Amino acid sequence: MEKIVITRFSDPMMGLAWECEPMVAAVEERYGELIEVRDVMGVLVRNVADFMTPEERALPEAEGIERYNTRLAQIYLSEQEIGGVPINMEGFSLFAPGRRSSEPLCLAYEAAKLAAPEIARTFLRLLRKATVFECRPTTMVDEIMRIVELCGIDEDAFAECFVGGAAHAALEQDEKFRSRLGIWQLPAFLVSCGDSRILLPGVPAPGVLLQVVDGMVRRAGNDRR
Repeated sequence: MEKIVITRFSDPMMGLAWECEPMVAAVEERYGELIEVRDVMGVLVRNVADFMTPEERALPEAEGIERYNTRLAQIYLSEQEIGGVPINMEGFSLFAPGRRSSEPLCLAYEAAKLAAPEIARTFLRLLRKATVFECRPTTMVDEIMRIVELCGIDEDAFAECFVGGAAHAALEQDEKFRSRLGIWQLPAFLVSCGDSRILLPGVPAPGVLLQVVDGMVRRAGNDRR
């Protein structure tokens, strides 16, 4: 039968996406090579000011962003209950003056996918882990390059894609694809097999992703009879 494709729409900074890792792993454990996981990026924070309160924006820039980071850290910690995957927010400083967007994380994944497609998913998982569990400021290029080195991706090939325009073009295509599907909430999951598609917006309830895949496998099996 055709492979069942799980397309994950997310931003690497998202704690919710990190918490969804176990449910995807459970599907892969059951169905193995029958499952293909694809990742589509969506920039969650284009400008941190869009998410800051009026009181935070009224403060000096560095202080206001620091207060936002503190508030965001509490949101991350509350998400830990969803998947039970540990989250660490000690010293959280994802955003700062000069680092006001999560776009570099999305571009980093696009560059990794272009430079080393067979390693890109591992890169994304480590980028999420560094952000949400290791609490590293992954909006910094040095932090991104640390993960590039850790994954064994050719640094020159990655850098060429990251800053040379190819990653931007790939991200633009991802965002057009997401827009065509009408997906505005992140994360989201699209489960597809042939002409069958089921969209799961937000975080699926426990067991739902596996149930959807189970149903597609049964239908695909019946269609072949």
